[in-house]
Amino acid sequence: MPGVAVIVIDVQQMFFSGPSPAYRGEAVIDGINRLTAAARKANAPVFFVQHESDANGPLARGSDAWQLPAALVREQADASIYKTVGDSFHETPLADQLRQQDIDSVVICGYASEFCVNATARRAELLGLRTTIVADLHTTQDKPHLAADKIVEHQNFVWMNSSMTGERVKVRPLADILQTEFA
Repeated sequence: MPGVAVIVIDVQQMFFSGPSPAYRGEAVIDGINRLTAAARKANAPVFFVQHESDANGPLARGSDAWQLPAALVREQADASIYKTVGDSFHETPLADQLRQQDIDSVVICGYASEFCVNATARRAELLGLRTTIVADLHTTQDKPHLAADKIVEHQNFVWMNSSMTGERVKVRPLADILQTEFA
């Protein structure tokens, strides 16, 4: 029987600490911890995706900025995926690992709503995976032209009202997902 997996994207120190941390960062991490705990309890795999740059870049593997925040719970059985572009599937083993585990549905959360979360959700949709974004567990930072809360709100609207394949990306709050996917 096909299953569901949780994909946590780019919840890393560089984006969740410092002078301009991600919008609602602490609340997002707390919610991700609740989501991943429920997934593990239901024997659903959890994938942590980390963005990385070359050895001289700001997200060099192993650097402080590249690390997961201490508040984010990651267990040994959770999978790690390392990427160098926004799309978590591009030149990574993510799609193969999902197939090997007979996963046909993904629940996506993390950073940055308009970039890596969006690119990964759209690719998941194109790959034929039933794709759900956790409406209250993706985040970003303020941009010169738009505040982070408006970017999050806008992305939820875009996902709910557009499709690349006819199978829309679903947008559901954490409470709903906990009651249905991992109850």
